[in-house]
Amino acid sequence: MIIRIFIAGFASFVAGLSYLTGLGRLMTALLIGFSAFSSFFLGVLFMLPANEDRLWFPIYAKAPAWPFFVLAILLLAMILSLFLIKPQKSALEQVSNSHFKYMLGGLGGFLTSLFLSSIYWFPSDAKRLSVDESSLATQVLLGTGLFFIGISVSCFLFYKASKGTSERHPDLMRRFVLGLFTFCQFDKMPLLVAYLLVNSPDTKIIFPGVAAFALSASLPVALFLVKTTLESREM
Repeated sequence: MIIRIFIAGFASFVAGLSYLTGLGRLMTALLIGFSAFSSFFLGVLFMLPANEDRLWFPIYAKAPAWPFFVLAILLLAMILSLFLIKPQKSALEQVSNSHFKYMLGGLGGFLTSLFLSSIYWFPSDAKRLSVDESSLATQVLLGTGLFFIGISVSCFLFYKASKGTSERHPDLMRRFVLGLFTFCQFDKMPLLVAYLLVNSPDTKIIFPGVAAFALSASLPVALFLVKTTLESREM
């Protein structure tokens, strides 16, 4: 476990450092590419028969695979736009306290979206036994909707925070915000939620059909990364 934490921390450090040193376009393509690969992998996985005895990745319920493939195609299209669209010039905004407030709002929004939605994803044992499966599915769908909205609003706040510049450092807040965003592994959060909805044998709450909706939160994340990177002047 300690080795895994060390590896994850080192990967976060390298990804954040890549933005700080000006390798924004390459790192953005890698992050979105990982989400696209994960979506494609889940799509292939759900094309296989459901098998809870499978050792490498058990599937406990059947779900359509096409939403994952559509999501992978959309993410790949964003990667192409990153290299085909010319960098965009944005209005200069002198860095101020408001940009740091936006950044703190984005941080709080991501954490709040995850923990608040988990109340609907993983109810208590007593509540799980007292409601029927349809009501439970509605709650999970509601929690996923809140998660998607929260991630979208948080990405918008991070984008507003990235607008802060200075004359000597035009990408001052862009590099800092992108580096912090990547260091915290916020781009992996939709994949984490999708995995928990697909594979939760301990709680017995498994909704693979909603997992594609949760993973679609990668779209606002990718949009934030692409737009911020394209507006950067030195990345």
